[in-house]
Amino acid sequence: MNRNKIGYSEGSDAAGDISKNGKWFHDSHGRYLLFRGVNFASRSKLPPYLPIAPIDIKNLNQLDLKKEIELCSSELNLLKFLGFNIVRLLISWKAIESRPNPKLDEEILPEGREYLSAVGQIIDELYSRGLYVILDFHQDIAHEIFGGDGFPDWALAIDDKHKRPLIDDKHKHAAISDLKDKLWQKAYLTNNLVRHTFRSFWNNDLTNHDAGLSNYPVRTHLEKTIGQTVKFFKSLNNDRGHPAILGIEPFNEPHPVGIPPQKFESEFLFEFYTNVESEIRRFDKNIFLFIEPRVDWTVSSTDSSKSGSRRSLFDMKRTFNLRFIRDTMIEGKVSNIQLHSSLPSDSASLETVRRRGVLSFHYYNLEATAGSFLKVPENLYRIKREFPDIFAQLVEAATERELIPFLTEFGGFQESPNIREYINLHFNQIEKYLINATYWNYDLYHTAEGKDNWNLEDYSILGPNRTHRNLDVIARPYPIRSSAEPTLLFFDIESKYAAIILKGTTVDSPTIIYVPYHFHYSPEFRVWTTSKEIEWDKENQLLYWYLSKDQSLNQMILTKEKEQKIDSAILPERCKNLLERTTFMNSFA
Repeated sequence: MNRNKIGYSEGSDAAGDISKNGKWFHDSHGRYLLFRGVNFASRSKLPPYLPIAPIDIKNLNQLDLKKEIELCSSELNLLKFLGFNIVRLLISWKAIESRPNPKLDEEILPEGREYLSAVGQIIDELYSRGLYVILDFHQDIAHEIFGGDGFPDWALAIDDKHKRPLIDDKHKHAAISDLKDKLWQKAYLTNNLVRHTFRSFWNNDLTNHDAGLSNYPVRTHLEKTIGQTVKFFKSLNNDRGHPAILGIEPFNEPHPVGIPPQKFESEFLFEFYTNVESEIRRFDKNIFLFIEPRVDWTVSSTDSSKSGSRRSLFDMKRTFNLRFIRDTMIEGKVSNIQLHSSLPSDSASLETVRRRGVLSFHYYNLEATAGSFLKVPENLYRIKREFPDIFAQLVEAATERELIPFLTEFGGFQESPNIREYINLHFNQIEKYLINATYWNYDLYHTAEGKDNWNLEDYSILGPNRTHRNLDVIARPYPIRSSAEPTLLFFDIESKYAAIILKGTTVDSPTIIYVPYHFHYSPEFRVWTTSKEIEWDKENQLLYWYLSKDQSLNQMILTKEKEQKIDSAILPERCKNLLERTTFMNSFA
C-alpha cells in the first residue's frame, strides 16, 4: 500500500511530523487529522503505575511486562478494531521522581529510567497498532494516602500544623491504595492536608518535615521532571524521538483549592504551563503541549438570576441537595450554563504556547454523575437541550486562544440505566463540532467487586473478565485523515446513516475513513458520494476516498439499506443540499 494511503500501520507519520494550523492537526501530506481514542487509565493510578500489570503486582521488579503484554494482546488489538488512533496514557510523577532528584537539570533518577523504559515498551505496542500517545502526568487529590494518586511522598506538605494522617483501625491492614471513596473529590474541599499540599505546590514552596525539606521548589521539580521525561523519549531512535508520542499533558484536573479562580488560572496555572513549555522545548521542538484549565470550569453556571449561586462538581453540599435533584434531574429545568476559563486569551501571553498548543478539557455532566451516586436516572431531555450550547463553549474556549480543542476525558458510570444514550449524546456533540476526543476509560483489570480498581469507579468499557460494554456506541464512522477540511460529521446510531462533508482545496492523498463494519455495517453497506473513486480495506475497516478537485464541497453518505434511494429525512440540512450531486457508488461486504 502506498505510504500516502496509510491509515493504520507502523509506517504512519511520526508524531513529530504532525503539524498544527488553527484548530486542526495536519499530517505530513497536508491532510486534516482527527483523533479518537481512549484513556489507558485506572490501573496506572496504583503501583507500579502502569496500565498493564496484574492488580496483585505492586513493584516494577516483580512484573514480567513482556509476558503480560502478550496476555493482553487481544485487548490491545481491540483498540485498533474500535477505530482508535490515539491513547491518553497515564503516567506518574511519583514513579519518575520517587525521591527529590539532585540532578534535575541533567537526568532523571535510575528508578525513573526503569519506569519510563517500561512505559516505552507499552508505547511500542500501541504504535505497532497505529496508535499515537498523549503522555498524561496524572494526579487526583495528590496522593494515595487520601485515596488519590500522582504526587511523590516527599511532595506532601507536612509540618507542625499539617500531620501525615494515620490509617484508622478499619484500614490498618490495608494498603493505602486499597482505600476507596466514591466521593473522593470532596477531599479538595474538606481535607486540610490536601488543600495545604496543593497550595504549597502552586506557590512552589514546600515544607515536608518527614522528608527534611523546607521552602522547597516543589513545582519546579515537576516542571523539570516533565522536561527530563521528554528528553528521555527524544533520545530514542538516534535522537529522532519516539514516533508515537504526540504530546505531553503536564497536570490532570488542576484544582485551585481556595485560590480565586481568576488569579489561579491567569497567574499560578499559566505560569506553570509556560515553565513546562520552556522545559520541554529544551529537548523537543515538535511535541504538543496539552493545557488544561482549572478542573471545575466546565461545571460552573451563571444562571444566578434567582439564587446568585454557582454550581460545582466539587461543591458537594449543593450538588446533592433535594431541590437540586428535583429541579434539574427530575423536572428537567434547563439552566443557562456559562463556561469561563481565566487562562489568558490575548496573543501576547499565548505567543510561547500557541505554536504547538492544545486546549485539553474534560466534560462530565454534573447531574448525570450525581444521579449515578444517588441511583436517580438522569433527565436526558434536559441534557439534550443543554449539550449543544455547552460543547459550543468548550470549542470556543480553544479557538479563541488559537489552540486545538481536545476532549481528553468524558464518559459515564456503566451501571447507569441510560448509559448508552448518555454516551451517544456526547458523541453527537463531538461529531457536530468535530472535536478530538479520548473516552474515559479502558481498564484491563476491571472486576465485579473492585470495578475500575480505583475508588469504585465504573467507567471502563471493559467489564469483568474483559467483557465488552457498549462498544457499538463508541465505535463510529469518522474521517481519520481528510484531504480537504471537514465541515460536517454525522452518525445516526439507529439508522446507521453516516455523512461527511469536506470543503475547500483538496490535497493529492486520499481521505481515510474508519468504518465500524463489524459493529454497524456487516454484512453489507452502501456508499454514496459526489466523487468517483473509492477503495475498501475490509481487514482494517478503512475506506479510501479520492475527492473531486473541481468541487468546493465533497460529500459521502454511508447507509445499510439495499434500496437505491437515500431517506433524506434522517440527514442534516447541509447534507440534503448536496443530494442532487450525491450518487450511489458501490456496495461493500
